[in-house]
Parts: sequence; structure tokens; C-alpha cells
Amino acid sequence: MEPTAIYNQYRPPMLPAGWIEYRAPTGQPYWYNTITRQSTWSFPAQQQQQQQQQQPKKKQIKKKIPGTHWLFVLTYDGYEFYYDRETKTSVWEMPSELKEPMKELERLEQEEKAQKRKLEEQENEEKAKKMKLEQEREVEATEMTEEDIMWQLEQMGAGDDDGHEEIEKEEKKIIKKQQKPIEIDQVEAKPVEIKEKNKKDEMPEQEKIAKFYELLKERNISPFAVYSIEYPILSTDPRFTLVPSNKQKTLFNKYCHELGEQLKNEQKNKKKPEEEFMELLESKVTEKIYFDDFRRKCKDDPRFKAIPTTREREGLFKDYIKNHLGKKKNPVEDYIRLLRETKEIQPGIRWRDAKKILEKDERYHAIESKMEREDLFRDYLETLV
Repeated sequence: MEPTAIYNQYRPPMLPAGWIEYRAPTGQPYWYNTITRQSTWSFPAQQQQQQQQQQPKKKQIKKKIPGTHWLFVLTYDGYEFYYDRETKTSVWEMPSELKEPMKELERLEQEEKAQKRKLEEQENEEKAKKMKLEQEREVEATEMTEEDIMWQLEQMGAGDDDGHEEIEKEEKKIIKKQQKPIEIDQVEAKPVEIKEKNKKDEMPEQEKIAKFYELLKERNISPFAVYSIEYPILSTDPRFTLVPSNKQKTLFNKYCHELGEQLKNEQKNKKKPEEEFMELLESKVTEKIYFDDFRRKCKDDPRFKAIPTTREREGLFKDYIKNHLGKKKNPVEDYIRLLRETKEIQPGIRWRDAKKILEKDERYHAIESKMEREDLFRDYLETLV
């Protein structure tokens, strides 16, 4: 081995900037940092490496883009890219087909944040109400007892014998008054309260229930809502108290059940996105056109937006062009189909009467020969006999 190689092998590593090496009286080396003015027995490079190892790296975030086979990836150092799970490839720039799905992803994330905020607000409201109830209980607990009254009377300086008897009488009156339950009829009701009570009593039962349901609808109560959770918020509304307390939970559960059935039926009767898109194609695409022209023309139609990705839309569009517009039309078959679809064409109908009905359809005029139209009409009538 050459001397230079031996020197490089045993040469101490370079010190980082700002560090100076010293030796203790025992000969042990230590290092001093001129910036932080701190000393250490460990070599600074090793110490720096340990600190870097201790610092946890940020996690890489992966989000599934709805309606696609793509992932949106955010690296720990803040870079963004898009990963195709089918082709196992990544791209830095967002493909055009992901523009709308990414908007959908952002919308879903915003909804999730809004739902989280709503739950936090509900929790804060419940905590505030609990604190208020506890404070009210504390106030009730501080009601004056017999000992409190005795202490106050002593503090008033009633020292003479003549006044002592009067104080005792007054004391007994106060204690008796506190121990006696207050009757509702004895309380002087305010005019507004009497008016509201009379109005509530005069209201028909069905109207009370209708207002109760109106409140639930305004609060956007879901079919899966729980009565005990929603009660603190609902009970603050006057419409909630229109219904007797023993019926509130029953009506609440009935409303949730009926709402769930209604949503289920709506979902059952609702057309699938593919069916809505096909209806759009049938109404707008009457001749062979390019997909870009169709998209430009129908991009704002809800039936167009019902299909989440551009790839799916283009696939359905091409299938429709191929299976419907790609076929050569047969005028005779179309004319016979017209005769079948026309309910007025029954045995015994005259040709001149049938013509007036059929000539409104393009399939009638597709048969150029008048004689052929009539012959086909009569042949069709024979099949009905």
C-alpha cells in the first residue's frame, strides 16, 4: 500500500464550519462551536448526522382521484405528481382528463372539512349548554338555608329583647315561605306569556305536528339522526315545544323513517348516469360529428356532467355513433316500424285517413313511391287481421 493511501485512510474527517478542536489536560479532544459558544465531547459531524436521523421525515400523501385509476401524490418535500395505477407510470403535469375529477376531489375534501367543522360546532354548543346547566344548578344550590338567615339576622345587629321577638317571627315567615311549594296559579303570568299560551292551546293538533316537521326539515335532519343528539339544538325552538314531550321522540323517529323511505324511492326511480347520457346523445347527436364538437356543445348540460371522466364520455359517444348512426338506414323497415308505432293504424282504417296521420313523420317520406307506401300499408293491415 502506498503512503498516500495510508494517510488518506487514517486522516481525521473535516470539521464543519464554526467548530474548533481543543484538548483537555488528560489529552482527550473536545470541540467548541464559535457560533453557539457550546462545547461537546462528540465529533460535530457525527452529532449533526444523529440530529438529521432523529428528525422524522414528513409522510407522503396519496389521494385516490374519484372515478379514475389515478392517484394524486404529494411528496414529503412538497412536490406533486400523478400516478397511473394501470400503466404504473407517473407524470408531473396533470393530464387534461383529470381536470374535472380533481375538482370533484377538492369538492369532496371541502365537504369533509365542512362536516368536521359542523360536528365541532355542535360539540362546542353541547359543551356550552352543559356548562350553562351546571352554572344554573350551582345558583340553585346557593339558595338561602335556615342557618344563612340566622347568620344574616345576627349581622344586622339586632341586640334588644323587644326587637328579637319580631325578628324571630319574620324569620319563621321566610323559612315557611321557602319550604312551601309555589303553585302555578299563584304566579302572576305576564300578558305576553298568557297570549302565547292561549295561541298554543287554540292551534289544531295537525298544525302543531306540521310545524314540528317544518322545524326538522329546516334543520336538515338526516334519516340516520339520533334523537338524543339532536334534542339539545331542537329544544331551543318554540315549534319543538308545540308537541307534548311524550310524543316528541315518536314523531322525530317517524319523520326520519319516512324521509329514509322517500330518499330510497327517489334513488330507485332515479336514472343511472349512463342512461341520462344516452338520452343526451339521442337528442343532440343526429349525425356523425366529432367528440370535441359534441363536448363543446353540451358541456354545461347536467346529463353530460353525470359521467365523471372524459374517457368514459368519449367511450359512450363512440359506441353510440357506431351502433346507431353507423348503421345504414332501411326505409322500408323504418316505414313498417312507423306503422307499428302508430296506434291509430287498426283494421278497417282507410288509406286516405292513415296518410294524414303518417305524413307528419319523416319515415313516411323516406319511401319515395306513393304506390309502394300504399302497398306496404295494405300488407301491414293484413297482418293485423
